[in-house]
Amino acid sequence: MTQINLGPILPKRAIHRNQEVLDRVFQLDEHDPAPTYIQLERRIRVAIADGALKPGDALPSVRKLAEQLGVSPNTVGRAYADLSREGVIVAKAGGGSAVAPHEVLDQPALRRTRQERLDILIRQTAVRGLALGFDAAQLLEALKAELAVHGHALPPAVAPAPLGEAEVPLLSTRNRLRGTVTSVRAGELLAEVTLDVTSAQIVAAITRTSLDRLQLEPGSRAAAYVKAIEVTLGR
Repeated sequence: MTQINLGPILPKRAIHRNQEVLDRVFQLDEHDPAPTYIQLERRIRVAIADGALKPGDALPSVRKLAEQLGVSPNTVGRAYADLSREGVIVAKAGGGSAVAPHEVLDQPALRRTRQERLDILIRQTAVRGLALGFDAAQLLEALKAELAVHGHALPPAVAPAPLGEAEVPLLSTRNRLRGTVTSVRAGELLAEVTLDVTSAQIVAAITRTSLDRLQLEPGSRAAAYVKAIEVTLGR
């Protein structure tokens, strides 16, 4: 019988604190076309990423998990062996396997192996996503959303350094578009003002208060200050 090398031996640890967690982790989807051992590997990785399984947590034995799922022990053994080669799980004292501790995951050889696998996954995701017609921004947003689902939301972008006093007037002048108001549509709270400028036509949504204050009407002169996602009107 082939012996599976599950890496370094850990100090003996008690059975997982919450059997219900293990029961949720080790479930198979009969509608999933992926082989059973791939499903097992995926569910263990996701459970670790979500924090359901933590470093040092004991995993069911190969035989016990095989009986629980109604599959061959070789199938479970293959999944455990693959995860062991990645350094995700290790053998524990007294038999069985456990989630690898942080100090084991930080070994240079394992970091290189995991980085290589990550590079492949990212390459596959990019190629398949682009082939489906999504652009780079959509792929990034999908990745950010998935990370957030697993409790790893990306922090907000670092705010840019403020402009100097000498730069603000230059920016305002550069973004100022002068034109003629060609139409005004006003409601009780909001108004839509259309400006005709030299090279383009600007349509701005402003508050009714601003419309009354600026006294804009078709034929009057106005200036549009173009920002990142909005247009501010002035006289």
